[in-house]
Amino acid sequence: MTPSPYPVPFKSAHLRANIVKVLLIIGAIAAAISLITDSLSIAFPPITENEELGDNPAGFAIALVIFLLAVFELIVYLTTVVCFSVWLYRAYDNLRVFNRWTGLDYSPSLAVGSFFIPFANLVIPYRAVREVWQKSETPEETMLALTSPPASFPIWWMFWILASIAGNISMRLSLNDNVPHTTGAIVSIGSSALYLMAAVFAFFVVDAIDRRQEDTAEKLQLGKFARPQPPPVDLGSAPVMNESSFSGQ
Repeated sequence: MTPSPYPVPFKSAHLRANIVKVLLIIGAIAAAISLITDSLSIAFPPITENEELGDNPAGFAIALVIFLLAVFELIVYLTTVVCFSVWLYRAYDNLRVFNRWTGLDYSPSLAVGSFFIPFANLVIPYRAVREVWQKSETPEETMLALTSPPASFPIWWMFWILASIAGNISMRLSLNDNVPHTTGAIVSIGSSALYLMAAVFAFFVVDAIDRRQEDTAEKLQLGKFARPQPPPVDLGSAPVMNESSFSGQ
């Protein structure tokens, strides 16, 4: 087999993408359940200091479910953030294989780290993810024109920004004892709805990039190139050519 002409080896991000998609599905389901429990908490307010457990068992049960669900959502969210970052780093690094003659706007480290930089995380992460989509093509296709990503990309980013803002507001309200429970519950419902939509469209974004990179890798036959065959171990067993071999003796 011919050795690969690409100086940077292609490393598929398909497995990492699948893990992220599973986590996004779990997060979306958890957000949907949170919508239901927050809605029930309006009809059955949590137990107050002046009440006993027997006076409001439904409110206590719902409040307990909301607390346990919040812990579960936090674990899923943090796990998703880590796995998404690992996937994005690998996917962005693969752009150096697909477009080794074309410069990149960012580095894999900046594409991931921009999510955690204040103010920069409003613009750079989306631009980096969009670049992954645009440049996950063959060099010939990239040189002609960069295609626009599907509509799911800007929609995902819009819901992500709104969900982050709503989540921050909801957390601050939950820590303020002067805020009525109904107000906090309504804001929490809105936050859960936004996170649900953000998770759904994030699934489409990850899936679209993963499919695009796998298709391009197949077109370029990146997975079919093998390394040069190693030299024989026992060189002494090779036939030795001498003068008699040429003279026919």
